[in-house]
Amino acid sequence: MIYFILELFSFLLYNKSICYINRHIFYKKEKEMDNNNNQYGQNNGQYSNYQDYTANASYQAPPDDRGGKRTNGLQIAGLVCGILAICTSCCYGIPGIIFGIIGLICAIIGNNRSKSGVGTAGLVCSIIGIVLGVAALIYYIWAIAYLNEIGYLDMILQGM
Repeated sequence: MIYFILELFSFLLYNKSICYINRHIFYKKEKEMDNNNNQYGQNNGQYSNYQDYTANASYQAPPDDRGGKRTNGLQIAGLVCGILAICTSCCYGIPGIIFGIIGLICAIIGNNRSKSGVGTAGLVCSIIGIVLGVAALIYYIWAIAYLNEIGYLDMILQGM
């Protein structure tokens, strides 16, 4: 049972040198215990010659298996600015365009450092925010020009 737990633990750590040493030690210890024990499983007061060979072995950290998919701050800033660009694009389009450009720059720089889904989402949200902001700006310019053409703005300004 101890051998199985040790094998599982060493498999999780991906450390073959420590695994080999530990396997050798526990095999040796179990063999000595079997030789020293009588038929009832008692030790008869004898000491084993067990030596700890892991005292001089250095600890090795498990490998970083994230594969470069770490999210950095610029990617998160690009996502936040992209979401703000979409939300504020209805405010005459100007804040949407500004947040969209800032988010686009942050997402591109962040994606150059490391690729992840957050950076891609920031890039997409920023582009959508810029498109919606430009569309809203064009619509409001057209609406104001149309209202001025039919004389509605002059009526509003005279009423004030």
